[in-house]
Amino acid sequence: MGQRDPNEINRLIGEYTELQESWERSPRNFDWNGLQALSRKGAFAYNDEAGPSFHSLALDGIDHGEFQERFLAYSLQAGFDPFKLAKVGSGSAELPVIDHADLALTARTNPASARMHASLMELAREKFEPLANAMRTNAPEPEPGMLQAAIACAESLPLDLLDQIAPELAESQRRNAPAQRVDPVEGYLSPAEVSVDRASDLYG
Repeated sequence: MGQRDPNEINRLIGEYTELQESWERSPRNFDWNGLQALSRKGAFAYNDEAGPSFHSLALDGIDHGEFQERFLAYSLQAGFDPFKLAKVGSGSAELPVIDHADLALTARTNPASARMHASLMELAREKFEPLANAMRTNAPEPEPGMLQAAIACAESLPLDLLDQIAPELAESQRRNAPAQRVDPVEGYLSPAEVSVDRASDLYG
């Protein structure tokens, strides 16, 4: 998608903030339908060439909890592509629409972040396995820019897949991996509840 109206992103973030504040005031009484509807509305708000994506503003650099975890799940169900590269300003290099390195880092200590990261790794396997297969056989990229996207989002690729696409990045991640990781099953949602299934409505 091309350039978007920055005011649209501002409106989406305003709605998101209001919903988050409502959830924080009364989590038990919160109606998740509003967040699901907003996720559908903002699924393709990548804001290319006009600034950060809606999802970057909502998810990057914050302490993740149930609200953010469900927002990501709803967004993925609605078609949000977390591996898309976009320009955050005119003439700038293309960057992932969310910060995969930051999410991988917070996943080391935060169960909600760990489950979010796991859901992206599951999607990455589906998206980038054709690229890995092509590289094994010296075939062309299945889609233009797929290798660039895989490298830019390397922190969200399973290591066995990254080994086939960018072995040096896989080795670097192994060297920097923590000795112990947080349990992603810990918390308020079961693994089944946080799995991404675009064909079903998990939380509606």
